[in-house]
Amino acid sequence: MSYLEEWGLKPEDDMFHPRTDDRWWTETWWNAWFVPERKIIGYFYPVFRPNIGVQFGGVVVYDGRGDVEWEVPVFDYDWHQEIPEGLDLRDAQLANGMTIKCLEPARRYELGYQSRDLELHLEAEAVIKPLVTNGTPPFNKGHIDQICRFVGEMVLEGETIPVDCYAMRDRSWGPRQDGRQPTVGYNYGTADPDNAFLAVSQCKSVDVWNITTGFLVRDGLWSRVSSGRRTVARDDEGHPVSVTINGTDELGRTFEAEGRAVNHNVFKTYPSMLCWNSLMDWHCDGWQGWGEDQDCWLPRRWREYRAALKG
Repeated sequence: MSYLEEWGLKPEDDMFHPRTDDRWWTETWWNAWFVPERKIIGYFYPVFRPNIGVQFGGVVVYDGRGDVEWEVPVFDYDWHQEIPEGLDLRDAQLANGMTIKCLEPARRYELGYQSRDLELHLEAEAVIKPLVTNGTPPFNKGHIDQICRFVGEMVLEGETIPVDCYAMRDRSWGPRQDGRQPTVGYNYGTADPDNAFLAVSQCKSVDVWNITTGFLVRDGLWSRVSSGRRTVARDDEGHPVSVTINGTDELGRTFEAEGRAVNHNVFKTYPSMLCWNSLMDWHCDGWQGWGEDQDCWLPRRWREYRAALKG
């Protein structure tokens, strides 16, 4: 069996997927990268709405010096770019300076970016079997979540900074209509290719975050996470300070991950999606690793929640 068959993927998953005529049909390509000793977390995130010919998104870098877009080192996030005619995501050059090149289907990629704020050269190689979902809440269509090793460098404010980390590759495709954002937690951490977790949760009542999907890798054995709970400790402003994940996988294995936020930032990915994102120092069943906490809200719900916190 090839690795693609084992992973439930095919080479066409690196391309635009067949779509309906829904004007909200959205295709995304998201990667994170970290430099933990510098408290740096970066996002590479182009978004495409092919039925209306629009591309948006970009590259963002946070390092703890601020949490809103005008205070962080890099926030190159565009709206309403035209999708280049005949664009092939396996070898893409975007108008905003982002480049994507597939070196091996569903496994190895070169990512690049150049602007006045940042120069980025990364190679991503998948090291863990992906979670492939189609319709599992909160993912309403196709979704791939896969830990990769990112190696390369970034040039930030004139300084060349090496990158060597484990972080997430996330691909999605399907209708994504603004104004329908559920309240979601997205947590993952990795020590090495044999020890990692992903826990995706939804909040349907105040501060009750039930895990809907994810995966656990323990001593090299991968299994889907079937249930669990995300618990969040917040500061006076509502920002996540620490997160506890208690989960159970389909093999009956339980795990507990304790994460401490080393920074936090706000990322308004879509008009209807506000995320408090943090680089996390995770400790899980005896190992230490790095990853993220993504605390995602409809802006109106976030305003109401924080107002209630403040009494």
